[in-house]
Amino acid sequence: PEINDGAGWAPEDGGHLELYPRENPGSWAPAVSPTCRLPPRWNQMVIFTVLPGESHHSVEEVCGAGKERLSIQGWFHFPQPGEPGYHAEQMQRLWQAGAVSTLGQIEAKRQREIGCAGDDYLPYSDETDARTEEAVLAEYINPDYLDAKIMRQVADRFSDDSHIQLAGFLNAQTASALLEWLRATDAHDKVGSANGEAAPIPPHGTGERGRWHAFGPPVIRRFLRLDAPSPPLPEEANDSAQSPAAERQASELLAALRDRLFASPEFARWLTRVTTLAVSGRRGMVRRFRPGLDYTLATPDGSAATIMDAVLCLAHGPHHRWADGVIGGYHCYIDSGDDDASNDGSVYRHATDEDDGILLTTPAAWNTLTIALREPSVVKFVKY
Repeated sequence: PEINDGAGWAPEDGGHLELYPRENPGSWAPAVSPTCRLPPRWNQMVIFTVLPGESHHSVEEVCGAGKERLSIQGWFHFPQPGEPGYHAEQMQRLWQAGAVSTLGQIEAKRQREIGCAGDDYLPYSDETDARTEEAVLAEYINPDYLDAKIMRQVADRFSDDSHIQLAGFLNAQTASALLEWLRATDAHDKVGSANGEAAPIPPHGTGERGRWHAFGPPVIRRFLRLDAPSPPLPEEANDSAQSPAAERQASELLAALRDRLFASPEFARWLTRVTTLAVSGRRGMVRRFRPGLDYTLATPDGSAATIMDAVLCLAHGPHHRWADGVIGGYHCYIDSGDDDASNDGSVYRHATDEDDGILLTTPAAWNTLTIALREPSVVKFVKY
């Protein structure tokens, strides 16, 4: 039962109980968007059947100013073998789809490998641009970061810390164009806040159009991904299929950064210069996080080798609000431990003050490239 005072609770305040179907009959994963959302109400009792691997639910983030969602949650289990009321045929009907127990899902490597492995790593192309290497990079990168002296300074700092943040990474022309188009796209979708205050949660489906599609599964992540496979749009989506002009322009430039800069052998050689480490392969994506809807959990991606993360953050808005982490958006690296039981985004060991497991937290910022070296036992998440 929900025992909060639900008076004046608006949909944009969040806190809804969300029910998710399976993505498809052959998958354990929930669909990326819920099919039912129940708002908090005073003295309300909600009862629903939970079949592990078959049905999924979550509680939406509470974003309303001064709002608190207080509820009591409990579970009523079906009788098990040896308990009064147990009927074998009833359990057979429940599990005929091959569902596994909730604990089994949490611990199973299969679940993690299916959902968390990510895209395959690709080799860098052997083809070289007809232009000089500096000209290829200078099309997008701030010329300061192409200066030999500054690159040596970056390499020295990275050698000491195994991570570094490079503010103002894109050149002025590229950054100013992106800033204009991204602000216009956010204004069109009515997401974010110009003054940096807490923003209301947009409806599911916001921004899902054109080249942008929701990417999950939501048990480990949800965000909009540029050029991702397209799932069906939820009914409550309030956007037309036609993308605004600013979004189309931003998408073209973001795709160029992904494909022509970050995927280029010239950029790989630049990374080697500023880290003194050889780069053997790459994978990448362009993500958009909507307030209150999108996140990633700290879940292993199955990598057995040390990985170099290069993340370009384009979070516009008041810098101080991003810097203190109050409104989220930060990128956090955590030592998940070597034991298999704790190596899952759903399970965390109790941490002491001396060893809280947090290795690095980088706040969201405008036009900032973070380069970080990540060991196989280190997991990361993005909080919005």
